[in-house]
Amino acid sequence: MHIGYGSQFYSYHDQFFSTKKQMIDHILEDHKNMQFDSLYIQYINSIYNGEIFFEKNMPRYERIIGKRKEMYQCNGKNFNSFLQAIDGCSKNINSISKLTTKPVIINTNKNDINHINDGINFSKKIWYKIWNGCGYQCYSKNNFQIMKFNFLKEINEYRYAHGCGRLMENLKLSMHIQMIAEKIARMYRKGEKINLNNSAIVNLMNAPLLIKTWYDENKYYNYESNYLNQKAIHFTSLIWMRTRYIGFGITKVNEMLVITIMYEPLPNIPNLFTKNIFRRKI
Repeated sequence: MHIGYGSQFYSYHDQFFSTKKQMIDHILEDHKNMQFDSLYIQYINSIYNGEIFFEKNMPRYERIIGKRKEMYQCNGKNFNSFLQAIDGCSKNINSISKLTTKPVIINTNKNDINHINDGINFSKKIWYKIWNGCGYQCYSKNNFQIMKFNFLKEINEYRYAHGCGRLMENLKLSMHIQMIAEKIARMYRKGEKINLNNSAIVNLMNAPLLIKTWYDENKYYNYESNYLNQKAIHFTSLIWMRTRYIGFGITKVNEMLVITIMYEPLPNIPNLFTKNIFRRKI
């Protein structure tokens, strides 16, 4: 939620909504082809004048219960199936109309869903410890050195939890990757097609969430597999055991940041996943 100048609005995937209901309706539309019993919306943070903070009274999660169901209505009564509607309306088929219910939204205590998002809770704790209170005015200092420092600290927290050694920034690697970030920025200004591999273009407010978002790809990863999973490619890059060094490239384009990361040695080597990717130990 973003607050400023007497008004507030909500953001989801870089889109902005004047009410929470509009945002939730958009989320449901994004997931209309998914089969789900419950969809959880996690509250990440609020932003006031560019500063990020956590609002204590805000529900941590909201739960959207059930799929959109087809129901049938006849003479003011609702029925779960067409056959029930026929029986309830004395077999007068012409008086039966079909309607679609909207999912119910309720507040949910975080303890109720620990069993399905323990990894997300873990990354949230790490993120708050490092980023809480550090908005754009904070992380952009010294040409984004604060952001690089926080990114590295966050990555090493995740790596430590998975039993991996801590990474060190390689300044030569960072100089090289900075040139790549600036090239991506030029392409972005021209509207050219960009291949974002271990790179991202994010708005200024959401930029601190990048590494957390990449780590949360762990929900797609199968630790028994020895093959690359495209849905978890950023996660496996972050905690690849053999990686020792990292470089960061960050540049601003209007109200967006181009963030590029490079690892040494390279992660995601075919047939080496079971030797380099391990479950979280703490």
